[in-house]
Amino acid sequence: MNTTIIGNRKAVKRNCPICGRDSDTAMNNKYSDQMWVMKTCPICALVYLQYAPVYEELIEDFAWEVTATSRGVERKKKHPIKSWFSKHTRWRLHLFKRNRVEDIITRYVSGGNVIDIGCGKGTQLKQLPDQFVPFGIEISKSEANFAIEYVSQHGGRIVNASALEGLREFKQNFASCIVMRAYLEHEANPKDVMDEIYRILKPGGVVIIKVPNFACFNRVLLGSYWSGFRFPDHLNYFTPQTLLRICRDAGLDILSFGIMDRLSLRDNMWLVAGKSE
Repeated sequence: MNTTIIGNRKAVKRNCPICGRDSDTAMNNKYSDQMWVMKTCPICALVYLQYAPVYEELIEDFAWEVTATSRGVERKKKHPIKSWFSKHTRWRLHLFKRNRVEDIITRYVSGGNVIDIGCGKGTQLKQLPDQFVPFGIEISKSEANFAIEYVSQHGGRIVNASALEGLREFKQNFASCIVMRAYLEHEANPKDVMDEIYRILKPGGVVIIKVPNFACFNRVLLGSYWSGFRFPDHLNYFTPQTLLRICRDAGLDILSFGIMDRLSLRDNMWLVAGKSE
């Protein structure tokens, strides 16, 4: 394992997390942070951080509440006009109402085990209809503890671990659905995670993915002050093309990824993929 210290934090060097291309041969992306270098893969075009903080650092020092708030203050201070424009055109994000996650699940599967990766306090799991059994993976012990009581009462369980470690605790063909909302951009080993998802899904099962869209309008408008840039907890910056590739490389079929799912006026994009029966 190739490790270094960046800003007093232990970090692990990565090659391209989709195709494995040596990151030293990839060009630096213009949106690189002063400490955290972004790379653009010349093979698959994924944009990613070359070094990833170890998981312990992400839990304790780079929590979403901390980085999201600090980046928001910084954007307003350094880019007031663009920030104002972005704030006052937020209506564009609500032009087309999205279905709830539980509605997407019931559209594709009739029941069974549902795993929420990065489940937090279990808010999403509590919304599942009764025909589903809730399971969650959460790296934060304090967050996981909130979810345990509800989930255990409904026949499921919470695994307090990293996503990859947690997924490996489930047997093959276990899940009818796996949910990854605002998670895959944080994962240091997304390809390995996608391979595990394929293993765990039942034939006919689906995975629901939500990630920031690096190709969105706001990123073009705000540049380095786009809300999707959060260093160093956002490790992978997907476009529609790179998100499709990582799913297909895992053997998954694309079930839903239309124009409304990846609309550039939104900061995020949604994809539903499935395991063939």
